[in-house]
Amino acid sequence: MNYDQLLFSELRLVSVSFDTAPLCEENLVKAMTVNEELLALGYTLNAKDITVLAASSDIDGFVSRVREYVGDVKAKPMYPDFPNQVMALDECVFRFHQMLHYFTTYGLSELAGVEVTRGWLPDVQDTEKAETDKALLDAKVLALIDSREKYTLPYARILSKTERMTDKEAMMISECAGKLSAEELTSVSIKFKQNMLVVFNSIFTAPALNSEQKLQYLHALCQHTGDVWKCMDYALTRAHFHFKTSQKRLIVKLLESYPPDDFRGNLYLSNKKGSRTLLMLKFLDYNEYSRKSEYAKTVAQARDGRLRSWESGVKFLVERKAPEALEICAERPGMMLRFLTYLLRNGYKAEDIYDKLLPNAEKLKSQTLVELVTFFSDENCERLGDERFHETVILKNMLIPLLAKRLAANETPIKGKKVYLNVPDFDLDLSVIRINDKSPEGGYIRSGLAYRIPETVPRLRFFIYWNDENRVDIDLHGSANNTDGSTVNIGWNSNYLADTMAFSGDITHSDAAEFIDLDLEKAAGKVDNVSFNINLFSGYPTFSQVDECFVGAMAVEKINEEVKLYDPKNCFFVHYLKSKCRKINYGYVDVAKRVIVFDGKQNDDEDYYSTMKRNNSFPVTSYLKMLFGAQGAVQVESPEEADCVLVMGKPSNDGELSLIDNNFFMESVQTPE
Repeated sequence: MNYDQLLFSELRLVSVSFDTAPLCEENLVKAMTVNEELLALGYTLNAKDITVLAASSDIDGFVSRVREYVGDVKAKPMYPDFPNQVMALDECVFRFHQMLHYFTTYGLSELAGVEVTRGWLPDVQDTEKAETDKALLDAKVLALIDSREKYTLPYARILSKTERMTDKEAMMISECAGKLSAEELTSVSIKFKQNMLVVFNSIFTAPALNSEQKLQYLHALCQHTGDVWKCMDYALTRAHFHFKTSQKRLIVKLLESYPPDDFRGNLYLSNKKGSRTLLMLKFLDYNEYSRKSEYAKTVAQARDGRLRSWESGVKFLVERKAPEALEICAERPGMMLRFLTYLLRNGYKAEDIYDKLLPNAEKLKSQTLVELVTFFSDENCERLGDERFHETVILKNMLIPLLAKRLAANETPIKGKKVYLNVPDFDLDLSVIRINDKSPEGGYIRSGLAYRIPETVPRLRFFIYWNDENRVDIDLHGSANNTDGSTVNIGWNSNYLADTMAFSGDITHSDAAEFIDLDLEKAAGKVDNVSFNINLFSGYPTFSQVDECFVGAMAVEKINEEVKLYDPKNCFFVHYLKSKCRKINYGYVDVAKRVIVFDGKQNDDEDYYSTMKRNNSFPVTSYLKMLFGAQGAVQVESPEEADCVLVMGKPSNDGELSLIDNNFFMESVQTPE
């Protein structure tokens, strides 16, 4: 995926030249025509951006660019007139076709001793498909970004979030780092330290900067020596544990540019981190390049085992029930939050811990609190058993008020406002905000949010297309959990046709497509939920190495032979898979509640048909209720009463604010536009 594709898929932005030429009626009509063409792809621009496009020199070819970003299923399935062809197919014929296909790929490969790039496919009816379904889903709003800011603004938006980047966001940051100046790279305060690594390494290895410039920028980037150690570990690994002499001198000088107490406090935070730091000191030849005796003395103490880590010091006090342990923990509220269950299990009272944490709530991360509240739910505690009752105590009596106080400290544009929630395409009662357990695949609409399936949609289609210069075999699987407790599986090693689902056939070479259709009308009352899984069977160790792997979920109305099998305007979500794994729980459908959820999590289980449906005990509705209360915002019943309207995606009108773009208002300040 190139940067412009990532800009589109991860931020739903398209860059154009923001020209200042005067508007004319002809160009305005042209821009409105372009917007009509976008609707056929499932997207639209707001009125303001239509005006921007009308004045832009990039208006010609704009739709072609978006069409490329949207993606396509570029191959036919084994039965091109799917699903009717499969529904009418005798099982013996289907199995015979499949055996021939396997034999002409894997079988001939074994016999001949050379790889067979393409297997035999049945010569069956292939009707020309010219029709498309009507629009079954609402168009998604796209936003335009000035091409002069296509690197600076996404860079600031991604790194302003206090949570780990997805794999695709990291790809974007790597691209930005090669385009921005050192001043621009250090202009953003990076809240989540793991996200700093790529930026640090880009400055550290930049050939255009001298050592003094690098020292200045790296010191501005890293808030303390703990950041330096984390970033150095990343840089050292990528340098195959060999730094040049100038790089060693630079790192030592950088470490000694912070106060001695900072250096000492971050040198040995924990026994595990301390051991890694001592190893890195060897690769730095620290003693040779150190110029400050106080720092060298601290390193000597660490090497001799005379420097106790902060973590081990706290644990020493806790295990001896020392009363001052809570005071020392409270000096680092984030660490104290991580130690909650440890403190409880060592006999410290929940109310005493809470009394220490509450005054420091504003120093805690909203995302960490949301993650913990979600995890320590009634459902999780019930699963963990009676011996873990303290987790329930934490949830009910500690984490929720801590989160409420933290959210009250955030500066958001909804503070004290009347807000109207306009999210008709999502069921927020069935949605959850995922933090560390979000999908590495990313996507503008994050994993865990539940799309409503319109009542007018009778059928859902999960699809996958893949292509590579080498032969790659990827499998699509479906598993229906029925209301009577039984399970029905669809895929290469199971059924090809069931009462509620149909599979297009397993293709084992590159430039191929597979589909699974779910008949919602037949499934109603019979099926509780259906999960869809993807398995990279052969070709590469991980999806990240496949040239192209395009997957998604689509609403379907017509299934006659003339209708196109893929229609971008009716896709709930799509992804180019780049995960460093070979099995993914892609998504699930709650049939009774008519929602579809992108999951996108790696599946380490040997069972292809892993059930993914989750019961959300801290849904988005509960979070927003807490947020509104903490911010003094009042939810009203109509947009006419509201000061601002909250939407899930991009705003379509003035006065609207995006929950996604503002990361659900979890940051201290609004993320940049």
